[in-house]
Amino acid sequence: MSSRSVGALLVSVAVIAGSYLAGSAASVANAATGAVSATHAVTKKVKPPSPAVLPAPVSQTPVTYTPNVSGGGHCGTDCNDSEVLSTAVVNGEVVVVGTFGQVCTPAPGATFAACPNNVNSPFIFAFDLSTGMIDPDFAPVLDKGPIYTVVSGPGDSVYIGGSFTTVNGQAAGGVAQLTVDPGQSDDGQLVPGFAGTASGTVDALAYDGNNALYLVGAFSKVDGKSAKVARINATSGALDTTFKFTFAEPSPGNSTIKLKTLALSPDGNTLAVAGTFLQVDGQSVPRLALINTGGGFGDPATLDNWAAPELGTTCNKQKSFINGIDFSPDSSYFVIADTGDRTDGGPAGCDSAIRFETGATGNAVQPVWQNYSGADTMESVAVAGNVVYIGGHQRWSNNECGNNRVCEANAVLEDGISAIDASTGIALPWWHPQTARGAGTRSLTTFAAGAFPGSDGGLLIGTDVGNIGGVVHDELAMLPETLSATPTPGGPIPSGIWSGGRPGTDEESGPGVGVGAECVDDAGNSTTPGNPVELITCSNDNEQNWTIDPDQTIEINGLCLDTSGSAAVVNTCDSATSQQWAAGAGDTVVNQATGLCLDDPGASETSGTALDVATCSGSTEQSWPLPVAQAPPPPPATGPIFNAQVETNTNVPCIQDATKKAEVKTCIGIPTQNWTVEPDGTLVAQGLCLDTAAEGIAIGTLVTLATCNGSATQQWSWDTLGNYTLVQAGSGLCLNDPDTTNGTQLVIEHCVVGTSIVQEWRLPTY
Repeated sequence: MSSRSVGALLVSVAVIAGSYLAGSAASVANAATGAVSATHAVTKKVKPPSPAVLPAPVSQTPVTYTPNVSGGGHCGTDCNDSEVLSTAVVNGEVVVVGTFGQVCTPAPGATFAACPNNVNSPFIFAFDLSTGMIDPDFAPVLDKGPIYTVVSGPGDSVYIGGSFTTVNGQAAGGVAQLTVDPGQSDDGQLVPGFAGTASGTVDALAYDGNNALYLVGAFSKVDGKSAKVARINATSGALDTTFKFTFAEPSPGNSTIKLKTLALSPDGNTLAVAGTFLQVDGQSVPRLALINTGGGFGDPATLDNWAAPELGTTCNKQKSFINGIDFSPDSSYFVIADTGDRTDGGPAGCDSAIRFETGATGNAVQPVWQNYSGADTMESVAVAGNVVYIGGHQRWSNNECGNNRVCEANAVLEDGISAIDASTGIALPWWHPQTARGAGTRSLTTFAAGAFPGSDGGLLIGTDVGNIGGVVHDELAMLPETLSATPTPGGPIPSGIWSGGRPGTDEESGPGVGVGAECVDDAGNSTTPGNPVELITCSNDNEQNWTIDPDQTIEINGLCLDTSGSAAVVNTCDSATSQQWAAGAGDTVVNQATGLCLDDPGASETSGTALDVATCSGSTEQSWPLPVAQAPPPPPATGPIFNAQVETNTNVPCIQDATKKAEVKTCIGIPTQNWTVEPDGTLVAQGLCLDTAAEGIAIGTLVTLATCNGSATQQWSWDTLGNYTLVQAGSGLCLNDPDTTNGTQLVIEHCVVGTSIVQEWRLPTY
């Protein structure tokens, strides 16, 4: 991932207590459900659910009661590859669409093993958000699938888009509006009066909460008239003929223009459209265009003066690579999720999540930040305020120089779902629920507090796999928000000078050559007042875990960021103004006693450089995006321990307790893969310590788990900035993965001088 460019808008700590987290649970309850009236008069103009603003990352453990989804039923070949593609929360229910055919409803509070029956539900069903029970009356009948998208509509309704041509026996070409009214006769029925129609598949929809519905897909006509992207009347479905834009010049490898996805800002003013085009209305606008909607249906819409050259570079494996877009709740920025493997040359948005400012202008808009997976596709995105969730089949985040392997010091194992700090662009290393990956997480939907009684909000996940968050959930899961109070933000503070074009970290340079992003560091993880603050390669460790306090202090290891002359140091916290720092323009961090800015002297970019304070100049060496997401929990750290290599099935191998044998198995977040890194150097899973058989120290000794007893064979040291080896104290040998086969038991071997991928491990060090 890349840090933000010069002059990019700072998401300051003050925003956490302001617009990002505005609104109590009571004030958002009705907006979260969309429950405004029992009537479905199509002339009623009602705002859809407000964007969910969640105060902290959602739980890593799914609720137990969501339905299981699978193929079969009566959907034929349309659901051979069963997958949940989109969800929407309406009137206390979740409407689910995709390529599936059957749904299994567990009894309230029951485990999946007690699931009593399967319900045939081709392409669409609805379930109660608070219990998981399927709505038996919401059963629209389509002539064919899939349904690719569903969004909340006015009153208690949803709009759906897909490849169908009839719904409930009535003509409905690619788009339809359905009532969501549990227990009522109109539940799952077409809303009277809406007659929108497209000549082909509708891939994505966006409703403005008033009178306009936007759609893109593989169609050439809407309402019988030519259109690539369309705005239709949300009540009647009639085409807005004033909404016209010309998309031209197919991107390399494409013979035609296809518009792939879109998103509408919550304020309704900006429509983001992505596809295979390089020009819009004769202007150079590669692959992503922003349109000023003018307000709504019938209002004059114009092309924004906005173009990002980085999106014009072709990726190796995909010619149109933007899969998902979502705006921030305050509409000030948006994040895209994309695919593409690697770039053919120059910076590019290949296999990454990228934040852009909505209000940026010109033909050279630069990213605020960019987070690379290391050659894995990202499919979906949901911005929940201070955290950005990314779905796909990505194995890692923070992994710019990776090429189907982990290479960065601060890479985080994700396996299908990531949580990224909205300000810094760095993935939260302590949040790693994981999935079984599969084709990828295609759907992410947040919902706000009050969506059902007692709920603090949460995140809905749609995918094609059966394991989410370490437990069995077929294709659908819900991660609840469990923290209603605003937490203290914290984590790494990256140098804004770091970018995708930095020497040594370019993704084309191959694996293992990059030193990665640089972060503000308490040198040596010291608790000594006066200790210097340095620029060190970001590595997810405690000496880079800063807490951003409400009193404007920035704290680490019980000490506060301070100045000593021109030097930046940590000192005993004493409320002095020299320990108060305010976010300034261009991500500067301004000392309140001196008016000087935290500074990387000479723009060194060199790990180990002592930081200072200097006259604020707005230059990149003074750019320090502050974290806004929840601070990591205190040590000891808990999570997966994984190898840098991938298995022959291309999955990531994690150390797993396989009945007291330490084996590498595909990482899926299950409890037997959850390790605690203790201060004494022991690595503990399920109450047992990583050890060698019979406490052996010979080369080739098998690695096991044993009762913790303080033995030297249970002490492991980890080199965070060198080879990332785990060295056993008793033998001086290194933990070794003999091959890439799933289920291989680990051994200890001679430590290899230089990088050896079979001995390269990553720990959850926060």
